[in-house]
Amino acid sequence: MKRLISILFAASVLSALALLGWRQWGPLPDSVAARVNGEVIPAETLNIFVAASRRANPQASREAVLKGLIENRLLADMAQSEHGHEDHAREDNEGRVGYSAQSLHEQHRFRLLRTAYANEIQAAVRESGVSDSLAWLTAPLDLSAETLQPMLALQQNLYTTMTEAQQAQAAAHVIARYRFADGAPEQTLSLWDLYRRQNIQLKVQMHNLNREFIREAIKQQLNMEFVFHWFEHESGVAPASMAAMDRCIQDARQREVMLHEYGLMHDIHDDNPALRAQAETVTAQQVGEYYQQHRDEFVRVEKVRARHLRVNSQQEADRVVAEIKQGLSFEEAVSRYSVADDAQQGGDLGWVDRDSRSGDWIRALAFVQPQGRVSASFRSPTDSNDAYWEILWVDEKITGFQPVDSESVRYRAAMAIAKVQLQEAFKARLAAASDAASLRVNPEVL
Repeated sequence: MKRLISILFAASVLSALALLGWRQWGPLPDSVAARVNGEVIPAETLNIFVAASRRANPQASREAVLKGLIENRLLADMAQSEHGHEDHAREDNEGRVGYSAQSLHEQHRFRLLRTAYANEIQAAVRESGVSDSLAWLTAPLDLSAETLQPMLALQQNLYTTMTEAQQAQAAAHVIARYRFADGAPEQTLSLWDLYRRQNIQLKVQMHNLNREFIREAIKQQLNMEFVFHWFEHESGVAPASMAAMDRCIQDARQREVMLHEYGLMHDIHDDNPALRAQAETVTAQQVGEYYQQHRDEFVRVEKVRARHLRVNSQQEADRVVAEIKQGLSFEEAVSRYSVADDAQQGGDLGWVDRDSRSGDWIRALAFVQPQGRVSASFRSPTDSNDAYWEILWVDEKITGFQPVDSESVRYRAAMAIAKVQLQEAFKARLAAASDAASLRVNPEVL
């Protein structure tokens, strides 16, 4: 949820609006919060995002939320003018690890509405008397293997998803029939509609005929459909405002795609080609200047003075650690319990530096152990039956700085410099787009 909020309402360091201010004010009708390049953001739409934002941050201002929506719109419009970006945002990720663009949009829509109208939706569910979304079914589910297998069985060695023939069959197969209100038209969910909304890992569950998973997926889908049904029929929000809300969600998605493409949204678990390419342009002189200005970022441990305690079982190790935490000195603990040859010397490992830790697992661990705090117990890395457990204590640490010409400094500094360069370039582009935009804001709605 926090990620959704941050994307939808981002008023980040990249904000051109913060630089330019609100360039044009009213007059606009009371029903309109802003008009961006001829497109209206209705006040009703703004209300939805404000309500959701305040669930996460009660202090969120209407002005900040509206600025975030406008900035997302400017970014989306900028993307449409640049070849390829719009296509990426609407790309169907079928067959990829993640969810399709359509599924992501539905998920964001569901979370936004569930957050903004939490109290109203909970009241509607209570009024319906339904505690399990499957109670909305108008016919029993048929999840038999005989029914599902022809559509979900993978063609061996040929496909990792349904074949076109299976897709057509699944699209025609109604897996659930449901109705949210008496007298309302019966609605249906096809097997294909359910399947296409899953990511690749969840599709595997369906191909494996995990019927409990399929049943749970149907429940989740009915929950989502109920929220959409309530919003469209009970919220009182005008259709134009609903459409504008969907556009704002799409804008937020576009923003996320653009920032990633420009190297400004970096998943630490994944590579970002744009950021890496920019980092490769950073010179040694720039790295050196960054190093002098940010030396604290390159502090490292040079050596530690440490002691250890060795016992023969996990149970004994845990008990000794507990006694030390309760006040037993490490020195006394070594004297009482350690079975290591150096117990009579207090388990002293002496000074451990970066060279002497290499190839010695207990000294390597001492290097990262906080000073003046007993460690957890560590099992010796052996498969034999004579395993033992070590406990560490660091008396002193000496720190220094990584060499400026090390690869580690080069990598970290270059990435930091590259990110700032990309941010500045992007801010300039966004400011230009904002300057060229037709923007009008209604101060009466803030």
